[in-house]
Amino acid sequence: MGVETIDPATLDPRGTAAKVEEAVKIINAAIAELNPQLPKEQQLQPSLDTALFGSEGKLDSLGVANLIVILEQKLEERYGFKVDLTQDDPFSLGNGHFRNISSLAAYICDLVQHRTRTGS
Repeated sequence: MGVETIDPATLDPRGTAAKVEEAVKIINAAIAELNPQLPKEQQLQPSLDTALFGSEGKLDSLGVANLIVILEQKLEERYGFKVDLTQDDPFSLGNGHFRNISSLAAYICDLVQHRTRTGS
């Protein structure tokens, strides 16, 4: 079974593609901030299928922790509320949202949509 990626062009026209694209931009900005802190061989490429965690991921536990901190700060700056990226079994190899940039972007969209819909 291959890794599923999100192609924003194939999503529904009600703004989902734009939200995914925005999440990807925020993730890529966090990566750009993190990469200078990492050894060359651990630096991440800003691509939807870039593995973040697991056997194909380049980040060690400290790298993942730093990415989470940077990303949560950027998400709070953008959306005005705290986002916890460590909930919902984020590191599950089968369906964790830190599998790759695509899965993380989809998860962020779901979190933001839920928060804006319910206010919690």
